[in-house]
Amino acid sequence: MLDRKIAPTHPGTILAEALEDMSMKIAHASKLLGCTRQHLHRILNGKAPITPAMAVKIGTLCGNGPTLWANMQTNHDLWHEVRRQKSAIKIIEQHVAA
Repeated sequence: MLDRKIAPTHPGTILAEALEDMSMKIAHASKLLGCTRQHLHRILNGKAPITPAMAVKIGTLCGNGPTLWANMQTNHDLWHEVRRQKSAIKIIEQHVAA
């Protein structure tokens, strides 16, 4: 999973599609989720992460539980973090191989 070339989709993109499928406006969704419209927009645009607390709320809203949302965020974050730490990973791998 982490060796794939293309980043996993940010879960906010999936949430945006889910809200559209439910014909739910951003203002209404943000009230239900207990956040500002601006914060929800940041999540939907991939600029803010889905925290565990938000995963619980989104999972309830969408009816599929928090694990899916938390896992999508974790996969997205890990993929990017592996790339950020590429040089550190190489050093560790060289040391372990020696």
